[in-house]
Amino acid sequence: MTNPSPNDANRPNSAASQFEQQAEQQDPGLLVEFWDFLRYNGKWWMTPILIVLFLVAALLVLNALGLSPFVYTLG
Repeated sequence: MTNPSPNDANRPNSAASQFEQQAEQQDPGLLVEFWDFLRYNGKWWMTPILIVLFLVAALLVLNALGLSPFVYTLG
């Protein structure tokens, strides 16, 4: 096995410099990361579950805001 030379950290393609470049990049955000997860892993079965959970959460928020009479007419 070869020992890395001190100049390896200065090379643009070294693992350390690639790690530093990726660490300095801005985070894409939760929705973008989740979209990439769905797209690259093919977990499309999760989409209807998440939509239903979002709708239930929206109904709970509307209930908490005092819009209960309007929510009950929807059902």
